[in-house]
Amino acid sequence: MLDFPRWKVISISLLVAFGVLMSLPSLLVGESHKYWPSFLPDETINLGLDLQGGSHILLEADPADVAVTRLETMEESVRAAMRRADPSISIGDISRRDGAVSFMVRDSIQVDAAREELVALTTGAGLTGQRDWDIEVRDDTRFVVTPTEAGIETAIDNAMETATDVIRRRIDSMGTREPTIIRQGDTRIVVQVPGLDDPEALKALLGQTAKLEFKLVDFEADPNAVAAGRPPVGSQIFPYPDNPSGL
Repeated sequence: MLDFPRWKVISISLLVAFGVLMSLPSLLVGESHKYWPSFLPDETINLGLDLQGGSHILLEADPADVAVTRLETMEESVRAAMRRADPSISIGDISRRDGAVSFMVRDSIQVDAAREELVALTTGAGLTGQRDWDIEVRDDTRFVVTPTEAGIETAIDNAMETATDVIRRRIDSMGTREPTIIRQGDTRIVVQVPGLDDPEALKALLGQTAKLEFKLVDFEADPNAVAAGRPPVGSQIFPYPDNPSGL
């Protein structure tokens, strides 16, 4: 017959009792949680899709959309940079063709100044040592700005990181569900939400397009009329927090 020391028996018994105590909250369901003492641990185990079911969605990004968006952004940035230059640089025939942004500098004397403005719009592409855009001058006055492969990869990676954060915030707004949100490869995101049996609702939530609008403030509006709900023609009334700073 095995003879265990008393201290070892007590230690094992306490360890087993502690394990049972920690697992009990996960075994309680529905109304049973109301009777669980508040001074005891109440954290539960995430059962996952295999044990309690839920929704599983695989999202995939389209790199072509990222490339098109970058070209549109670069075109607007070029226009703004040339206007802000001192003196301003007159350009024409700006277009997006063949995966590049091209434009002509009207005054050949301003070619060097235009190049300096363009260099300021480019950055390093991660740790590759390359820039995210190539700048080329053709026919003395025409600039062709082409995204590099390293720049596109960096842009896709940043877009995927941003998308992952947005997905996590949207699912968190539904309440504590302990979702699993991980990237799969370069352009895919796996989303698993245990306990959510409505994948269509999840797709609708994740498919919403964020929209940011800027509104000019009408400082000449009559405060009394606004307070009475009668804004000037062409104006709208939006609620304003009492403490915008959040302090």
